[in-house]
Amino acid sequence: MAQNKGFFEKLFDLSFSYFIAPQIAGLLYVIGLGITCLVALVILVAAISEAGIGGLLIGLVLAVIVVPVYAIFLRVGLESFVATIRTAENTRIIAEDVIARRNQTPQNFPNF
Repeated sequence: MAQNKGFFEKLFDLSFSYFIAPQIAGLLYVIGLGITCLVALVILVAAISEAGIGGLLIGLVLAVIVVPVYAIFLRVGLESFVATIRTAENTRIIAEDVIARRNQTPQNFPNF
C-alpha cells in the first residue's frame, strides 16, 4: 500500500491517496522549535534594548514561558494531525479487508 511508494511519488500523487505528513512531522517539529527559539531570542533582545537589565529579566521570564508552552502546543497539534492520518490509513486497510472477505464469501451463504 503506502509503503510501496517513495517519498517523491507520494508528494506528487495528485489523487492524494497517500499521506506524507507522518514522514515529515519530525522535521516540522524541529523547524517549529527552531522558529520558537528565534522568536524567544528576538523577545529577549527587544526587552534588553528597551529596558536594559530589567528587560533582560523580563525577556528571560517570557522566553522561559513562551518556548515550552509553544513547544507543547506544536507537539500536541502535530500528534493530533498524525493520529488522524494514521486512523484514515488504518480505516482504509480495514475497509479493503472487509471488501476482500465479502468477495470471497461463497454464494450459497447469505450476506449479513
